[in-house]
Amino acid sequence: MLKAFGSSNGAGPRLQEKLLQLREEKDNWAYTWWLNDMYLNNPVPLPINSNPGMVFPPRTFRTPHDMARFAARLMIGILSHKDIMDRHAIPVERATSREKGQPLCMSQYYRLLTSYRQPGKPQDCIYSKIKDGEGETYQGTENIIVACRNHLYAMALKSGGKNRLTEEEIASQFLHILQDASRQPLPPLVGILTSERRDTWAVIREQLREDKKNRKNLEIIENALLLVCFDDPLPASFNCSTLRRDVPEIVRGHVVDSRDETNMVHQMIHGGGSAANSANRWFDMTIQIVISSDGVWGLCYEHSPSEGVAVVQLMEDVLKKCDSMPISTDTISSNIQGQVSQRLEWAINQETQRCIQDAIQNLDVMVEDLDFYVYRFPGYGKEFIKSIKCSPDAYIQLSLQLAYFRLYHKLVATYESASTRRFLLGRVDCIRSAHNEALQWVTAMCQNESGPKESDTEDIQSGKRVTFSLFDVEQTLQLFDAAMKKQTEIMVENILGQGIDIHLLGLRELAKDLGEPLPDIFQDEVYKTANHFALSTSQVPTSSDSFMGYGPVVPDGYGASYNPHSDTIVFCLSAFHSCETTSTWRFAHSLEDSLNAMKDLLSGRQTKK
Repeated sequence: MLKAFGSSNGAGPRLQEKLLQLREEKDNWAYTWWLNDMYLNNPVPLPINSNPGMVFPPRTFRTPHDMARFAARLMIGILSHKDIMDRHAIPVERATSREKGQPLCMSQYYRLLTSYRQPGKPQDCIYSKIKDGEGETYQGTENIIVACRNHLYAMALKSGGKNRLTEEEIASQFLHILQDASRQPLPPLVGILTSERRDTWAVIREQLREDKKNRKNLEIIENALLLVCFDDPLPASFNCSTLRRDVPEIVRGHVVDSRDETNMVHQMIHGGGSAANSANRWFDMTIQIVISSDGVWGLCYEHSPSEGVAVVQLMEDVLKKCDSMPISTDTISSNIQGQVSQRLEWAINQETQRCIQDAIQNLDVMVEDLDFYVYRFPGYGKEFIKSIKCSPDAYIQLSLQLAYFRLYHKLVATYESASTRRFLLGRVDCIRSAHNEALQWVTAMCQNESGPKESDTEDIQSGKRVTFSLFDVEQTLQLFDAAMKKQTEIMVENILGQGIDIHLLGLRELAKDLGEPLPDIFQDEVYKTANHFALSTSQVPTSSDSFMGYGPVVPDGYGASYNPHSDTIVFCLSAFHSCETTSTWRFAHSLEDSLNAMKDLLSGRQTKK
């Protein structure tokens, strides 16, 4: 089949030639195909399946005034960033390794406050106020949406369309919303409709738009900069990892009123279910800043406009600006002169109410099914890894392979995102960490863990079984070096545009666009297995003690994001309870054992030197 595809008479060379022509005609021939394949053609619900959640270091709120002031300060920071964006003046980043100095595409940064994911049938679309790749300045809306107790408020950050509100004025508006929402009866839970399958939500959205009031509300929401969600805390018992038995020893991370970090990230990813904050969301919005009254805060972001690096950089820059500003102790007044925020009222008929009930049931099932665990590995961090002359990212990727192999005695297709921002409109390609070199190394590491082998013999005198290792330490180290080298080679190929996945995607989608029969290679079980990513991984480094997590991408898989610090590594591990073979706490145990075994192996080399 492969030979037929690549032969002179096969479809491969002909499609490749047309792909080369597209390269000369388009800014980025892969972008639209990749975006559709990764996001817009995928009808699964956004929470858990697509939208990541991020937790920032908790704050201390003594009163609603503190909460309102902190939110106002964040908005001032966001507006300061928007000023730079409006001038198209965000500094161009450059590659720091592998052909250092190459400029990186910055288009993802300009999409963050200018994009909105509209549900559609048969596919979604990104509603945007700017066009990719253009250098024009952008002057757009400065309205935000505020969600509080499931009410949605439209809030203008400019007074009468002229001057921006001051921090005090924004804080006053927030305080007014916090007080007003507490006095209102429970509204229809319209926000929870955005958690439905995309094709289902698309139909409901069109039904909502038939009413003039609803249509206006949707237009206001879809043109807003972002969403601010004022939440109630989740109960400390909600999926709290410290209540589980047999979990690995953890480094003491953020804890607020007995809420641990696993509990916190659940709040950011999905809100905690319909009885908690899941209707206090609008999951189509690119950025949702979530602020809980107990000081826990973070964000949920819609992934299609940009990768995590842009979101993290924006929010950490904003947080630094906020923390550098003097603290105000003045009392905030909720008696606003002039313009006040507008609470959005909805016209909900019986059919829409039925859809809301369906969405409540569907989301609660998803929330209940999510197995999530924030695990802080206490043994060491990137300083030790660098001291043994290893790339922290490649090293941690191999630890994930070893952890998986220890549990399942096999490797599976693994996805690690590799930035392709050296190319205009570049997003990511796939670093495949489950390669032959990794398999040979993990097999050597686990040679005494899989039961009797051909090399096992029985001691005649004692009658006990004696195992002779197939690989000694030196051979195992050589296999580790080969696996690290291969992992680095694949990474470099991907960031320089030589990855295999986007290339194959281009050949496949081009055949579809030309109306040709899909080549057999893309219908083969091997191709399907290769794209069933039972391990979906990503490094999400931060300068603050923050972390980002997401759900698995297949029903029997794991999500595994990681953030290496100097002396610890934070893992956000996810799976589904409905899968009998996966368990995040078992995976965390295996990770701990694997990372300790790797240190033992490499420390021996250090000692010899």
